Amino acid sequence: MPSKQKLSVEELLAIYPEDITALANDLRPVIREAMPEAVEVAYPGWQAIGYRDPSAGYVCGVFLFDDQVRLIFEHGNLLPDPEGVLEGKTKQTRHLTLRPGQSLPTKRIKQFVSLAVDLGARFKA
Repeated sequence: MPSKQKLSVEELLAIYPEDITALANDLRPVIREAMPEAVEVAYPGWQAIGYRDPSAGYVCGVFLFDDQVRLIFEHGNLLPDPEGVLEGKTKQTRHLTLRPGQSLPTKRIKQFVSLAVDLGARFKA
């Protein structure tokens, strides 16, 4: 069950290993560039940083693990993915798994985030 404890994004990231914090901190501005209107919120109970867009609602989250970061898209099952890089088999979400030491697929992330915002906006319309 999610915790009701309030933490800042920085406080949440401080709990994780340095390489995971660095990876998340590299990812955050990429998401913000693709979604400049987004509000960024720490969700300690989910061990995640969530992103909400005013026109699209909740779009994606950066979920933190001890050895990886997952960028999870709320309606990822509906995102076009011709290269088959999104992971997951749930009814709704899909994710990209990012690991320390691997290069960040910045262009791909921006494309997915932009598509996810457009998709979310259609759901809210």
